[in-house]
Amino acid sequence: MAMVQLKCPETGKPIEMGDLAPDAAIATYAGVKPVTCPHCGKDHPWSTNHLGLAMQALQGSPEASRILVDGESATALA
Repeated sequence: MAMVQLKCPETGKPIEMGDLAPDAAIATYAGVKPVTCPHCGKDHPWSTNHLGLAMQALQGSPEASRILVDGESATALA
């Protein structure tokens, strides 16, 4: 299980999106939904592409405790 975080492009600080298990079944949504950032107060986009990147990173490193999604990449972190 890992915490998925979206990196705020304004401050660089992580926004917690929720826990994700490597074998989780994910309900998908179409398009992009805005996430209000607790750090800068702006809305940042969260999309199905971001979720897919997070899943790929977690499947590649199931021991990770965090997955940081930054733009078009995701990084598994201990």
